[in-house]
Amino acid sequence: MEQVASWRRNPKITTIISSLQSFYKSKSKYLLALHSCSEYFGIAIKDIENPETIIKSEVFNTGRSLSNKLFNCIEKILPTKFWKQIIRISAARGPGSFTSTRLSITMARTIAQQINCSLDSMSTFHLMAPRLYKYIDKNQTYNPFWIKDILPRRGVIAGKYQLIKIHKESHFHEFSEIIAPKLIENEKGINPSINASENIEKDIISLIKYSQFCQSSKVSSNWEEILPIYPTSPIDNKKI
Repeated sequence: MEQVASWRRNPKITTIISSLQSFYKSKSKYLLALHSCSEYFGIAIKDIENPETIIKSEVFNTGRSLSNKLFNCIEKILPTKFWKQIIRISAARGPGSFTSTRLSITMARTIAQQINCSLDSMSTFHLMAPRLYKYIDKNQTYNPFWIKDILPRRGVIAGKYQLIKIHKESHFHEFSEIIAPKLIENEKGINPSINASENIEKDIISLIKYSQFCQSSKVSSNWEEILPIYPTSPIDNKKI
């Protein structure tokens, strides 16, 4: 009992509980982030009307059943009756699973169209950049680097990135995507490079922070311009 009482008196825990209890309000304005380029589906939401509100997020193991579970997963994080209060959406657009990427992008585009809000997007490699750039030599921190993924019998997918600025007030790491992920013929030409590493729990947070950065910077983005990245698509499978 003493342990329970001590837990309840913890200021940090109390703040989190209070934030969650007051998360859903009729006057809230939400940012929604969707990330599904694998068998996991990440969702995050934030109420920008309340700066103290924590980012609420969850990652679901949907396997190959995302089409059947997608709506319910979003409903669990943000009930449908609050969807009209979404003012901005962001989505990861690949590379990754063809089906998962297509479904999450389609869902994001549909909601953005119906409620007439901006839709931001980032490649999965772009989202990895804030985590992976730390493995680059510290003297090269602000120099361009590559993130790559070696696919058996298909080749190497790689994108090129550069740290622009770390916004300390929002903990947002701003990176430029110099070259979007695509098939690369000569791996020797992509140096320095870091192997891609999936961590949707962290990347979904980076995605919603990017959306918040776009919102505060008054960036407008049209849902019609957001398309998935398919580097190994049979339609566009040319190496460079």
